[in-house]
Amino acid sequence: MRSRVQLATSYAPGVLLTWEGGKGICRSVPIRRPVTLDRTTETQIFDGIREFAENWQSRALSARPAGEVAPALALDPDFFDPRTNRVEIDQQHFEPTDPSVVGYVPYPLVFQCGVCGRIREFTSVDDLDHQPLPRRCGDHEARWGQVDVVYAHWSGSIEPLSPSGYRFDPADSRVHRIDVCTCGARNYSLRNRAPVFSEWRFVCDECGVTRELKKPDHDTYEILEADRQAGGRQYEFIEVNMLPVSYRANSAFYPQRGNFIEFRSADVVDLLTEGRRFDLAQALARIYDVPLAEPSEADIEAALRNAGRTAEWEEYQDLLDMLRRAEERRSPDGVLRWRGAIAQTREAWYASGVVERGQVQSPALVRAALNRENWARRYDPIRLALQHNAFVQEHIADRLPVFGAVDVMTPDAQLSDVAGNPAALARYQAMIGPLLETMGLERMVLIRGLPICEFSFGYSRVSPGPIYHRESQGRSVAMPVRLKAFDALPVPGGRKHPIYVTQQRNEALYFRLDEAKVRRWLELNEVPDTPPHGVHIGLRLIETYQDFGPFLEDYKDRERGGTPRSLGSYVYLLLHSLAHQLMHSLADLSGLDADGLGEHLFPADLAFVLYRKGMTPDLGNISAMWRNHAEDYLRRAIDPRLLRCGSGSLCDSRGGACPACIMVSEVTCVASNQLLSRAALRGGPAPTWEAATAPRIIGFFDERVRT
Repeated sequence: MRSRVQLATSYAPGVLLTWEGGKGICRSVPIRRPVTLDRTTETQIFDGIREFAENWQSRALSARPAGEVAPALALDPDFFDPRTNRVEIDQQHFEPTDPSVVGYVPYPLVFQCGVCGRIREFTSVDDLDHQPLPRRCGDHEARWGQVDVVYAHWSGSIEPLSPSGYRFDPADSRVHRIDVCTCGARNYSLRNRAPVFSEWRFVCDECGVTRELKKPDHDTYEILEADRQAGGRQYEFIEVNMLPVSYRANSAFYPQRGNFIEFRSADVVDLLTEGRRFDLAQALARIYDVPLAEPSEADIEAALRNAGRTAEWEEYQDLLDMLRRAEERRSPDGVLRWRGAIAQTREAWYASGVVERGQVQSPALVRAALNRENWARRYDPIRLALQHNAFVQEHIADRLPVFGAVDVMTPDAQLSDVAGNPAALARYQAMIGPLLETMGLERMVLIRGLPICEFSFGYSRVSPGPIYHRESQGRSVAMPVRLKAFDALPVPGGRKHPIYVTQQRNEALYFRLDEAKVRRWLELNEVPDTPPHGVHIGLRLIETYQDFGPFLEDYKDRERGGTPRSLGSYVYLLLHSLAHQLMHSLADLSGLDADGLGEHLFPADLAFVLYRKGMTPDLGNISAMWRNHAEDYLRRAIDPRLLRCGSGSLCDSRGGACPACIMVSEVTCVASNQLLSRAALRGGPAPTWEAATAPRIIGFFDERVRT
């Protein structure tokens, strides 16, 4: 049995596999099993693919000087528009698919006689069926077996280990296959007794001419040769030459995937569309308490009565009454719920034109909402602010009454034995409360069944990333790696590539920092644009945000890059470092592997989420950890011993983060282990991306921050 996640990645279309016992090699092929997703989830998937493809293209094109890499060598045609060379994802060419079943066909269809080494090659399974392998090979009993080595290329191509080659025809600018030897023969043997591929040879059975294992990749050869014939650059053969690799090698297939937290609210995607930029500015204004010159209640009532919608005005008054009652009860979750309902009602009136919109009283916020189009999606504080707003409403406020979420300061019976025992609860709160305060946390919530969506949509070969460095004659030559879509589904009348989607509900922990303490930390570290009391840090962060870029180039750990401190970078540095510290503690105490945990940061809201990523049944490791080790978990985060690194001063001098302390695998980390330093928590040298003259960092756990 294989899990759905394994089928979506390790057994995805294009991978070479064999069954237990090694009986026969096959290539995985897709089987159509469409799944229905809500529009918000589907949009998030395609947004994720688009961002991934844009980042991949940018990196792959940088493998050589500008203009030397053809976009077709970086991306599959289904990921970009060849007319503009810009990333374009046509959703009609993809189909969300259930990964519970995949198919397979025999591959490669090249067989070698184990006695004499002769090879037989077939073009298809039908060809093999119509011309089965003979029982005898020459003068002896045949012993046929699949050749378990294939040609692979960073273009994403894979071919059987065959003596056939390619030639470029200038007449039609196309590459054509050559199946015959120079003597006209078509029969070959393979000498593969040597332990290294460089000593393997194909031998013509007629003339005895030998041939090395060299074969150009069809697509790359055609693109580069056509460019050369048209007066372009002279390329090297190592750029087109395929590599012989074992079908078992990792380099034969690297699946590409992503994951995200699911939301019901369409606002997390709809408000980011081009036509709703002013609506976006108003939504942000409501989130961060920016004055909004909205129509008065009297103006709204008059507009509704004039439009014959008096009943809606009365229902609106009921919502205002519910909000007032929640405020009187001092119920923050109730206040949030009714404010959201009120905002949704008013938004419907604005959208229909019955009531005129107001104006946001922050020009900088409006500019950010209008000009965020080219910001890297992963770090876009506006996108993340909308997600946080939906997260708190859907996964905390709506679920607290039904125990789908539990504030750790008021645990239920499943989370702690102190529930229902006033004296025990008081002792528990007296222990947990000061620890949260020492850590600078305003709120911590356990979430049961947080909906996580994982998806895989394509693959690469030879390298898991967009650049492959090929060694040749003592040189390391950068090659652009192509991102490929999975093989098309068997759909009549058109091509559709599967996107394998798995959805799971896992436990998570939500943390929100105390804004007053974060402000003191920023002031002590002399971070520019730190807002005064009364102005949300998140508002000022969005107003002053400078794009991090998809690869955080300005914040890479390098010797004194000279990138100045900014509000956005320091808030992210703090949240990211604390998230990793707590992630390691969670892994140590819960039994979960650190690579099996995910993180999601909401910088403008000073919050983050740690969650279990696995797609197997959730066994409640996180809640069990809290039930059994709550105090220890929080103390470990602030323990001076655990804020040190085994690499000692070497790690401190190089940025305060390494695999021996708070780094995690780059697959797990949302920012590839950049913008990360223990100094943000315990104090220490400034990050290496700052100038050499930058002052030391005062840690967030410093006594001066707590007071």
